Amino acid sequence: MTAHTSHHRRLSRPSAGRLRGLLRGLGVAIGLLAAPVSAAEPPSGGAHRVVSLAPSVTETIFALGAEDRLVAVSSYCDFPPAAAGLPRAGSYLQPNVEAILGFEPDLVLGVPTPGNRAAVEQLRRLGLAVVMVSEDTVADAWSAMRTVGKWVGRSERAEELIARVQAEIEAVRRAAESRPRKRVLFVVGHDPLVAAGDALFLDELIDAAGGENVGAIGRGSWPRLSLETVVAAGPEVIIDGAMGTESSAAGEQSLLAWWEPYRSVPAVREGRVRAQRSNALLRPGPRLGVAARELFALVQGEPAPTPGPTPGAVAAPEARPPS
Repeated sequence: MTAHTSHHRRLSRPSAGRLRGLLRGLGVAIGLLAAPVSAAEPPSGGAHRVVSLAPSVTETIFALGAEDRLVAVSSYCDFPPAAAGLPRAGSYLQPNVEAILGFEPDLVLGVPTPGNRAAVEQLRRLGLAVVMVSEDTVADAWSAMRTVGKWVGRSERAEELIARVQAEIEAVRRAAESRPRKRVLFVVGHDPLVAAGDALFLDELIDAAGGENVGAIGRGSWPRLSLETVVAAGPEVIIDGAMGTESSAAGEQSLLAWWEPYRSVPAVREGRVRAQRSNALLRPGPRLGVAARELFALVQGEPAPTPGPTPGAVAAPEARPPS
């Protein structure tokens, strides 16, 4: 996919005087708008000045070929590489309302989080169209792609994108059917020990990759597990992302050393503690198929098959190879 970087350079922010005038009117606007503005339907042809508050949303917009409509993204939006050069509108958890207003968007797209609720409601009270999409499950991801596609005028391409990603996941599932299923623990934190639980897209992708998610014995999407629970569950593969996405020999050794005291766990004893350094596994968007293949490799210890092209499907956004 060709990044329209020249377009982004031409996007201009409003003058300082204009921005000050807008900000001075905030108190009046809040008083006048008694209820949030409905964002039930997009304008004809979709929105043209979009602020994305979530990496999965940004990746979807790029995958749909609508990146020329992005005027700003969150500080965590770094994929595809062209997204890293876009103006910032605050973080995924704490959007910057003043910065967002300065970009004069006709649409703000994001994912609901406890940290962004106040900012989202303030933007709505000020009259901005704000659309929030869920990304907890794979079904949520399909719905989010459709919603984003509708709001950027790319509904047909969204359906093609969904078909392509579904085919990628199904290819992984078919490949896993001939392998023995393994008990898998997917860890994202050590202190406390936090794992991927049930009712979560990772639980579904682990299943597709031929694994049984040990974290599903906890409560909720990201349960805290005791080490006693982990030892009793006996995971055969531990996928550990607690060290983040940085790759280093020292980090790898530190990870293995953390698990070494628990050699009664099959994954530790048999050398199947595997570092997880790919953000594709934590962003349920157009790279869900990539995430499924990466999980297959981590669970099965061998590369996943690459699916053939889906007729009429949207190509994946530019991707880096898994680390």
